[in-house]
Amino acid sequence: MLLKTFKQLFNKPKIKSSAWDTAGSGRRFFHFQPELGSINNLLSQSLETLRSRSRDMVRKNPYAANIIDTIVSNSIGTGIKPQSKAKNAEFRKKVQELWLKWTDEADSSGVSDFY
Repeated sequence: MLLKTFKQLFNKPKIKSSAWDTAGSGRRFFHFQPELGSINNLLSQSLETLRSRSRDMVRKNPYAANIIDTIVSNSIGTGIKPQSKAKNAEFRKKVQELWLKWTDEADSSGVSDFY
């Protein structure tokens, strides 16, 4: 008991708390040894496997497929809709009318519209 107490005097003090949860040294992180490389290097080592598994999950799991749709919708939205920022309201309205008229004709084959 006395020897244990004596050794504790010379041990490196443990970090009791940290501004970041994962920077702490509690029991939950005792065996946690994350990779130090950049995310691109880490991904490139297993990229083919990760890509094929991701695609397989999207094909087989509707939740995974929905995640892809959600990410695309949240990133891109329903589409880019340019609008004039001209200060003159009459000019801005005319530009918008011409733009909308042109977008109807933008696809020469008539298969889809501009948006």
